[in-house]
Amino acid sequence: MGGQARPLATRAGVLALALSAGVAHAAGGHHAVDDATLLDPGRCELEGWATGFSGGGQLFHAGANCRAGPVELGVAGLRGRLEGEGRSDYGIQVKWARQWHPRLSVGWSLTPAWQARPESRYLGLSAAALLTWSVRDDLALHLNLARDFAHGGPDQSRSGVAAEWTARAGWSLVAERYEEERTQFLRAGVRLAVTHALSVDLSHAQRLSGSLPSRWTLGTTWQFGRP
Repeated sequence: MGGQARPLATRAGVLALALSAGVAHAAGGHHAVDDATLLDPGRCELEGWATGFSGGGQLFHAGANCRAGPVELGVAGLRGRLEGEGRSDYGIQVKWARQWHPRLSVGWSLTPAWQARPESRYLGLSAAALLTWSVRDDLALHLNLARDFAHGGPDQSRSGVAAEWTARAGWSLVAERYEEERTQFLRAGVRLAVTHALSVDLSHAQRLSGSLPSRWTLGTTWQFGRP
């Protein structure tokens, strides 16, 4: 997910991160489980984060999302290094969501990705069905049923569930259980809304099984209106 594409687990697993977290407006920016919501009309968002892997290695992400009519469009670039190997990837995303009930929303997203360096090639497409249930005003549950369609490699499941709780004004807690690159993770994170438009996230994803490493991530997002 030319040259001949290698299995997704090679290249230090950076491709899995590009597909699963590359340009999604997830429930907490860098979190793996996306929500079935869109930015408000006329709004955009800039986001960036840095990830440190257990045992060494880093991933740096920068991206932007904007509402465009009934969909949200995003673009992102990543630079990662793990196990002594570095690469750069980029991707785009189209996301649609609709509220079917005052507390229930559904949607979908499509995220093609490309490798930029050390060689340029198409990596594959990630497709996801999204569901968000607002249990209470302070508690939301998210479900993703997703699959990565790797170019020249095997397709893989990438699904997960998440809970997002607004503990107090300005503070949110996020917990998620998800699969990425045949690796099972449990992640817990905290988000601080510094202002109405600016937020900061910190999380730890603990590997439960599989080959990808555990990781810490620190990120920030900023929303603004288009001129």
